[in-house]
Amino acid sequence: MTSRAFWLGLVGVGLLLAGTALWPLTVLGAAWLVGLAAAALLDWLVAPRRWTVDRRLAPALSLAAPNPVELRIRCESRRPVSVRCRDETEPDLAAQPQLLELLVPGGGEGFARYRCLPRRRGAMRFGRVVLRAAGPLNLWRRQCAVPLSTEVLVLPALHAVGRWEGRARRSGSERLGSRGRHRYGEGTEFAAIRDYVVGDDPRRVNWRATARLGRPMTSQYEPERSRPIWLVLDCGRLMASGDGDLSKLDVALSSALLLAWVALSRGDRVGALAVASAPQPVVPPRAGRAHYRRLQEGLSRLRPELVDPDWSLAALELRRRQGPRALVVSFTDLSDPDMASRLAAAVGRLRPRHLPLVVTQRDLVLERERAQLPEGARAVYRRAAALRLLEERQLALDRLVALRVPTVDSGADGLGPALIDRYLDLKARGAI
Repeated sequence: MTSRAFWLGLVGVGLLLAGTALWPLTVLGAAWLVGLAAAALLDWLVAPRRWTVDRRLAPALSLAAPNPVELRIRCESRRPVSVRCRDETEPDLAAQPQLLELLVPGGGEGFARYRCLPRRRGAMRFGRVVLRAAGPLNLWRRQCAVPLSTEVLVLPALHAVGRWEGRARRSGSERLGSRGRHRYGEGTEFAAIRDYVVGDDPRRVNWRATARLGRPMTSQYEPERSRPIWLVLDCGRLMASGDGDLSKLDVALSSALLLAWVALSRGDRVGALAVASAPQPVVPPRAGRAHYRRLQEGLSRLRPELVDPDWSLAALELRRRQGPRALVVSFTDLSDPDMASRLAAAVGRLRPRHLPLVVTQRDLVLERERAQLPEGARAVYRRAAALRLLEERQLALDRLVALRVPTVDSGADGLGPALIDRYLDLKARGAI
């Protein structure tokens, strides 16, 4: 039923009620309602019933980011048709708006657009498209369902990678808008040959070039541009919590994949390791943009477990798998002092062969409790507990700094950019 049919029906009901005082109005009201019912039935019969729907969306959706979806709707009617449609999606896709209205021109096609904001990673399914089309009298709507099952993968970091890729394209620079520095004389990767000057390392004299040119020449080296990078993801119980719809592991995965994209674009080799009750290698280190898809698929399958991560076994696994110097980026949570102590001991054993980098997220709930003035005994207790936890967390960060382990400590929203800035800084200084 449409709003027009509703109001016309109220007119007939009004005539019936008025018929209690003037009986001819009862006959008129009954005739009115019968005629309206017949017209509505005729309107339903001639309403369009054959539809063709095409759903267009990206091959993979980005977690916690608006993903556009478009429905292309066609029918065989020669007149314009007013349509209301709803795309059946899983609740975790958070489609907005859910009810779409459009006008399909006669003999043409109409477009309905909405956005999905996925709240979890993994495979998601789109179901039928339900349409309600009004007849020519706009008294009744015929409902049809078009089967259009689609399965799509929700991956972290796609939206952030798109922003950084656009930034890199606009800057026209390998360092995403920053000017890189060559540190000649360091590292082992050959860069150039130049004249020998007093003070140069005699071991780097290029005797072949010296013999050919007849004057002392020396080889110039720079830090290696291609280095292995290990993304170590804490999949323990502390990473299962979070502020909002996303867990800390979800935020860590998005930041890790953003770092992987930037590192692969600079020629580094990136691998991944998950740490729970035991270390689980996810993806071995490889180079090239094609490797990014394997990292996405491998990391998107990770789920937090209600166990404590074994960092000592993770350090042993990394030392066994990785010989040359590598950047080991550990994504974890420092809320538990015991876990933080074990992490510090494990990353300390990675030095000096490797360079560990610890990435952690600030707890916004604790930050808000610290900033609020307490009112009442319960509020005082919550603030005291928040201050204690934040103090223990800061002690864990100070211990890592004392071990000369670089850290990235940021809120969930700024974790990815802060991590990229730290990585680019380490590359520019030749630390990796």
